[in-house]
Amino acid sequence: MRYAIVVAAGNSTRYGKDKLEENLLGGTVLSHSTEVFLPIADKVVVVGRHVAGTAFAEGGQTRAQSVYNGLQSIPDDGVVAIHDGARPFVTRSFAEKLFSEAERYGSAIPRLPLTDALYRDGKQPVAANREEFFCVQTPQVFDTVRLKAAYDAAAKRGLSGFNDDGSVFAANGNPLHFVEGLRSNVKLTYADDVPRFRVGNGFDVHPFTQGNGVVLGGVTIPFGKKLQGHSDADVLCHAVCDAVLSASGNKDIGCQFPDDDPAYEGISSVVLLERCVRLAQESGYEVVNVSATVICQEPKISPYADEMACRIAQVCALPPRCVSISATTTERLGALGNGDGIAAEATALLRRA
Repeated sequence: MRYAIVVAAGNSTRYGKDKLEENLLGGTVLSHSTEVFLPIADKVVVVGRHVAGTAFAEGGQTRAQSVYNGLQSIPDDGVVAIHDGARPFVTRSFAEKLFSEAERYGSAIPRLPLTDALYRDGKQPVAANREEFFCVQTPQVFDTVRLKAAYDAAAKRGLSGFNDDGSVFAANGNPLHFVEGLRSNVKLTYADDVPRFRVGNGFDVHPFTQGNGVVLGGVTIPFGKKLQGHSDADVLCHAVCDAVLSASGNKDIGCQFPDDDPAYEGISSVVLLERCVRLAQESGYEVVNVSATVICQEPKISPYADEMACRIAQVCALPPRCVSISATTTERLGALGNGDGIAAEATALLRRA
């Protein structure tokens, strides 16, 4: 049998608020940390929180006490994984690997070598040899009977002085079996540990009217018509504007720059994009990359795609490789296929600055 205990009784002091309830990729941090075990464990116990589909155990004053409480909720057989509720990026395949290793060796503890320089603290910090140290992660998986016995013995001494479950297990004479850890399996301790990415989408379309040349991505393309609009009708920039605005939580381009406001009549859409990027920055976000597609039957876009990407990248403070501009047709279907105008759609990835 396989069991999992997810420790979720902490108070998130260093994080500044309840990190386990933080929204992350469509769920909470705790839900991601817990749900990975539901398909692969016979019973999942969450210590300190009520989570649907799991058993509940009371939290303790310390992490060790919380784990001890959780162990009372599972039978004396099989193997048990102890996992921090603040590690939401663990993968199912990695957890399954640790279960298998523990079933074979009695324990499985993920370890990683240190990559940063290491100093020993004191009045005069001294550099230490990082090759002599390594860090460990969770989930740590153990033979259930032996882990329970180890915690029983530790409880008689007050469950103090233990850094993790492996140290409790080893203190009772059990060998530790280490497994290569997972770099992406980070523990969220401080607010900056959370990767805060947001994706926005934008779409715009403008019809042709009489004129000479169309403006796309801030680049003028020779053509026997122009695009009709209140500004310069740069449909590509408009789509990127809306992508950036939506990803940063701001209202769309029509709300920001109304088409009945004379201040924006004939304005360069590159200027509008600059303002949208600034709005995103004021909202605490920076652009990471942009991908956009121009949709039209004509004119030919591909000869100008690199120049347009460079112009948009400049406005977004990005290297050109982080902006991708492609073009397609509708195979002469619909209004765009009839050559009535040009449409563009864009996706922007932003991160918390």
